[in-house]
Amino acid sequence: MRTGKEIKTIFIHCTAGYSNLEGLKKFWKSQGWISPGYHLLIDLDGKIVEVQPFELISNGVKGHNSSSIHISYVGGVEKKNVNQALDSRTDKQKKSIIEAIKLAIQWIEKTGGSKAKIKIKGHRDASPDKNANGIIESWERIKECPSFDAIPEYKHLLK
Repeated sequence: MRTGKEIKTIFIHCTAGYSNLEGLKKFWKSQGWISPGYHLLIDLDGKIVEVQPFELISNGVKGHNSSSIHISYVGGVEKKNVNQALDSRTDKQKKSIIEAIKLAIQWIEKTGGSKAKIKIKGHRDASPDKNANGIIESWERIKECPSFDAIPEYKHLLK
């Protein structure tokens, strides 16, 4: 079991589709994953669904999973073209993502971690900084997930 002291990042994701949790579980299994891709999933109606307890590792960002919490919203792409990124968050999802981040921060602090030591990023922000300028630019991204810039949107939650 891990503790909040080990958490460095809360990653925000999108599902890149509109499948329900059962569909996501089938996808993860087809990839050979033992752990699910997220800790929390935000449905279209804003419902927060626990997929994996924070104390367990989820399979959200390769190379970062043991030190991260992963939160995803359903969507992030156009419904008619799932290959086209789109910030499709509903107002209810936006509110619930903030609530989910607050739940993660509370767990981190409750289990010995410090809010001052964590960062909130989008999955795309784990891409390599190929030109070493300290910014993950659009041409450097391995994916667009979560289809919006999570760093400035949620930085106020770490104050």
